[in-house]
Amino acid sequence: MNGNMLSFDEAYEKLLGFVRPVREIENVDTMVAAGRVLAVALHSTINQPPMDNSAMDGYALRAADVPAAGTRLPVSQRIPAGSVGHALQPGTAARIFTGAPLPPGADTVVMQELCEHDGEDVVINTVPTPGEAVRRMGEDIAEGEEVLPSGLRLTPQAVALAASVGAAQLPVYRRLKVAVFSTGSELVMPGEPLPPGGI
Repeated sequence: MNGNMLSFDEAYEKLLGFVRPVREIENVDTMVAAGRVLAVALHSTINQPPMDNSAMDGYALRAADVPAAGTRLPVSQRIPAGSVGHALQPGTAARIFTGAPLPPGADTVVMQELCEHDGEDVVINTVPTPGEAVRRMGEDIAEGEEVLPSGLRLTPQAVALAASVGAAQLPVYRRLKVAVFSTGSELVMPGEPLPPGGI
């Protein structure tokens, strides 16, 4: 080997010696951040879920109001997802749908398959336990909790998680600038005919 030539490993180490980490940070819209590298850890500014809510379609009630299977309760209100009900009166039930906020005073949800709607009443065919089918505020992600670490290459799943906690923009490192060059008299541009010995 020519004494002036570097081995591959020596050349590789020499090149690495010139490398400087990217430090510039830019904010990009969360929905286009996939593939970028998160520069600052993301902490949630909200609880997820943001309130106690129903995990399924059914009836919100007080577990203490159903001492035995077959208990009949009047249905006092209907709470679809995206709506907020009023305080539940003792001895009543509220028709509730998946994701709807649990009304004040209710402590459980009985899934509709375990109930029978009968006119203005509902018959509860099971004895519920408090907290059944209720997703508690912040049980998935608590306000202030770190949801994505600094240095993470953002996948579509990570972007979706950031969006779920309300992050409209994310601080990411600027993209690398890359240049590729080739030299040699044997090289020919794509589409040109190859001369003898050309590549």
